[in-house]
Amino acid sequence: MDLEYALLGLIGLHQGATGYELNRMIGQSTGYLLSASLSHIYPALAKLHEQGLVSSIDIPLKNRPTKKVYVITKSGDEKLRAWLEEPIDNSLDFKAFSLKMVFSPLMGKDTILRHIDREISYRESLLRKHPRGVASDGEELDTEKFNLTRAGLLWNSFHLVFLKTEEVRLAWLKEFRQSVEVVLKT
Repeated sequence: MDLEYALLGLIGLHQGATGYELNRMIGQSTGYLLSASLSHIYPALAKLHEQGLVSSIDIPLKNRPTKKVYVITKSGDEKLRAWLEEPIDNSLDFKAFSLKMVFSPLMGKDTILRHIDREISYRESLLRKHPRGVASDGEELDTEKFNLTRAGLLWNSFHLVFLKTEEVRLAWLKEFRQSVEVVLKT
């Protein structure tokens, strides 16, 4: 179902996208969170169409096959907004939270902050249980072998959020929350 929600979100952000364009967008935005190829995308689009969540428009092209573009329907927008409001399942790997945050431009400030606060609370509870930190595969991180400062310089802080300790994720979440408060003042 994550693919279907991701497609609804991408179509919501980019009305009139083709299946091929959606595939490219997934590769550039949510590809590290969600694996999908055209062989997954087109059946998911057909299912969304059957459910009345998206509609398609065939655009004839000169000397080429017809181009099919997708537009989110009112019921599709309602389903997407309901999903965006739903609490995020706690997950050690941080992917469920990140996938929803990809679509934060479609959320209100209160919804974004509610998701961030729940994630902060979850990460703090993990740290109370495992004070040395927990790597994303559930094993404790050996900080003598892994240089967090060097990794931060090489990968930037966002990648550390996916790969390493809860302390890093928690610090990033708190910084992200402050940014949301500043940017979305209304």
